[in-house]
Amino acid sequence: MIYCKDVIWNMIKPYDFVPFLKCKSYEGNGSLEGRIPIRVKALTPLHIFSGHYRVEDNGNAYREFIRRNGKPIIPGTSFKGCIRTIAESISYSCLQTAVRDARKLPDNKTHDRRQKCVICDMFGCMGSRSKVRFCDLEAVSYKTGIRGMPRSFQPHPESSYYIENGRYKGYKFYKHGIDGIQPAGPILCECVNAGAEFEGEIIYKDLTVEQLGLLCFSLGLSGHIQPKIGYGRSYFYGSIEVSAPSEWAKYAGEYIDTCGAEVRRNMDALIGILSYKNVLRSYEW
Repeated sequence: MIYCKDVIWNMIKPYDFVPFLKCKSYEGNGSLEGRIPIRVKALTPLHIFSGHYRVEDNGNAYREFIRRNGKPIIPGTSFKGCIRTIAESISYSCLQTAVRDARKLPDNKTHDRRQKCVICDMFGCMGSRSKVRFCDLEAVSYKTGIRGMPRSFQPHPESSYYIENGRYKGYKFYKHGIDGIQPAGPILCECVNAGAEFEGEIIYKDLTVEQLGLLCFSLGLSGHIQPKIGYGRSYFYGSIEVSAPSEWAKYAGEYIDTCGAEVRRNMDALIGILSYKNVLRSYEW
């Protein structure tokens, strides 16, 4: 296998879009509760900023990875936001992300706030508590290093990259890249290296079977997708693989089998972006 970092970086647009689906009010009344023990493995270097800087022996300041009791963690709030966006893209949900011009949203993407879509009912919204709790994930096996990462810039949703026929294209997801093609830059960050592993759990209550399946698929427990999290996602950092005991994969499979044609089209588009296995094959020549 031969990888040419510069050629790959210049050839690949690092993101793509999953179309918006219309929003529907959700009438489910669930009673399922439990805990999903999960393990997260970093597939590429990962940085989640603690908000603090440290200084190397040579005097250079770097962004510290967030820690608890001396160990790197993936905060539950950060992980929840990542998984919620995935779940929104493959369900009949409203759009929680702020946009500059709501007129450029597709029809039926918002709803009466007195009602809830499947995602608001599941993950919470203004005035409604979440039924899913993401606990912090603590590193159990890791090595760290200081890497110079490129500077990230705020997206410009009014550009032609985001607009098609006068409307926003959909949910933006960053593509994976194999470990080793990440470009360097001036922002010094403490990263956990590829191969680092974290453990934690997700606690849920009062979910329907459909919602539990949506959650399990969005986590990647079926093996079809691998999420991205942290700083530098547009530069192929932050790819992770989430695993859990095998019984949880069946819920993800049930969601795939019962979600309907529209959702399945979005699911296929999402897999095309977030399947790390497909990326490994595409970089071989």
